[in-house]
Amino acid sequence: MQLVCRVLLGAAFLWSVWLLIWHMPTDQARDLAPIGELLLVAVLSLEGIVAITHLNQEKFDTTHRALIAMHEDYSSSAMLLAIGTLWKLRRDNGDEFTQVYLKTWKIEEEAVAKIEPSKQLEATAAGLHHRRRIVKLFYDRLAGLYELGVFPRKMIYRYWTRDDLRIIPEVLIPLEQAVAKELGTKPAMDPLRIRLERLYNDSG
Repeated sequence: MQLVCRVLLGAAFLWSVWLLIWHMPTDQARDLAPIGELLLVAVLSLEGIVAITHLNQEKFDTTHRALIAMHEDYSSSAMLLAIGTLWKLRRDNGDEFTQVYLKTWKIEEEAVAKIEPSKQLEATAAGLHHRRRIVKLFYDRLAGLYELGVFPRKMIYRYWTRDDLRIIPEVLIPLEQAVAKELGTKPAMDPLRIRLERLYNDSG
């Protein structure tokens, strides 16, 4: 749409300049009003082209900043540890990994409740449940930005390959479904599942 607008504005600018040259007076008696109107059209067309160019550059800069922020999150040590922990859970427990996760989550909650409050935050951050949430929130945000068109397809799959996203169907979605069932919020899982599946499926 913006390309069409630029083409139309460019055509309007060139047409008005041509008409302006054609209507140039040969003497002082000719009416200058049409020339002034044509000059105004030319200036407004040129301003429109400049405004669209600036808008495109601003959109690109915003997208680039958001992409850098997401990639920094993905490259952090906390994310690396969280993703590695979930894959280890999957490898070590096979098809039973969701049940093992739920049992571990319950054990962690009971253990945290028994320690003094000043150490509960640190203990929670080291837990499996917290690490799952880190990964889930990251991929949900990435899928949301992709769904909204903030990250174009060509851009997002340049930085996150299908192998990077394989954790979505193999680990993340099964865990999220298990947690939703445990909490009694399974219907609310559907929008998240759809977003995550689209992000993964479109990478193929």
